[in-house]
Amino acid sequence: MDALETIARAPRRPTRVDVLITAPLLTWAVIEAFTASGPGLLWQRVLFAVCVTLPLVLRRRAPVAVMAVLIGVLMVRIWLIPGREDSTFPFPSLLVATFSAALHARSRAVAVAAGIAPVLAMLSLFPLGYHESPTSIGQMFILGFFVAGAWAGGWLVRLRAAQAAAARADSARLADEAAAARWESVRLAQEAVVAERARIARELHDVVAHSLSIVAVQAGAAEELIGLDPDSARAHIAAARRTAREALTEMRHVLDVQREGGPAAAVALAPQPTLERVADLVDEVSAAGLPVRLVIDGERGTVSAGVDLAGYRIVQEALTNVRRHAGAVETSVRIGYGDRWIELEIRNAAGPDGDRAGARTAGSGRGLVGMRERVRLYGGTVTAGPDGDGFAVHARLPREPQ
Repeated sequence: MDALETIARAPRRPTRVDVLITAPLLTWAVIEAFTASGPGLLWQRVLFAVCVTLPLVLRRRAPVAVMAVLIGVLMVRIWLIPGREDSTFPFPSLLVATFSAALHARSRAVAVAAGIAPVLAMLSLFPLGYHESPTSIGQMFILGFFVAGAWAGGWLVRLRAAQAAAARADSARLADEAAAARWESVRLAQEAVVAERARIARELHDVVAHSLSIVAVQAGAAEELIGLDPDSARAHIAAARRTAREALTEMRHVLDVQREGGPAAAVALAPQPTLERVADLVDEVSAAGLPVRLVIDGERGTVSAGVDLAGYRIVQEALTNVRRHAGAVETSVRIGYGDRWIELEIRNAAGPDGDRAGARTAGSGRGLVGMRERVRLYGGTVTAGPDGDGFAVHARLPREPQ
């Protein structure tokens, strides 16, 4: 069922507008029947006036039936009481009925048939000799012109209503699709967070295992030297205590990830890289065709193993995004070691087509989600967005997890 038929099949009842249209026409027709002379008796003229106006109250509920009644009454009047001077001729009523039939008919075919019906009714008057009088021919031509105009007006309003209904339906459909897309985006983001937490947990597993092995080595060395060189033994014990503290901190983060629902699988991985290996990463991507300049400010000093790994992964992900989205463009990596914070800044120029790394919408966006999740895990901050003609990622990580 198309939009036109959907509008036509909507339930209708006589409204205040229908009454306001019908009442003046009925009053006028009855007054004309009483005051003007014409063919037929008074009661016939009054009855005729009522029959051609009162049905207009139902013009929405049964538009075609109303038009059929009006035409039928008119034909009966003309054929039974012929006369060309008819003061109660239902000219306004016929126009209203024609307009209503074109607008409210149940289907387009019925609406078109309702527009043809008045023409056939006028042609049926020819046997009475109406075509022999120039005045009658002119009146019929004028009547046909106005009837056609009324039908065209109703049809245009019908089309406009159908367009409005289709627009509302499209708007509702687009709203539903947008809502579904938002939910899908939320679902994908949640999946990305869960996957990234699982990966972080696996990486921290190796970090913690490595730290514990160092503690064991330092404790063993201290045990061997405690009688021979107490100062060296104390140094080993201090290193073991520091490493153990870091290991406990990393284990706490692993437990936090699992408590929040991230599935941490115990998968054996190779030792993970640190910020010290960023230079190797820069050499690797430069060899792949991405010109990268590395700048290191400050003294590295002691960096938590988990923070070290997170910083390396952030630089790695940012360089991957540059290569994937902007191509071989000039890129700079800056690592600033402060007293309490480590600053990471990866900045690239615009691509050959003006594209910025990360600015396209075709990607899944999981890289940035992973960066934010890593930084949030250690109490840092990260921002990523357009910078001049290019794109920049800026991360701030604490030396010790918070």
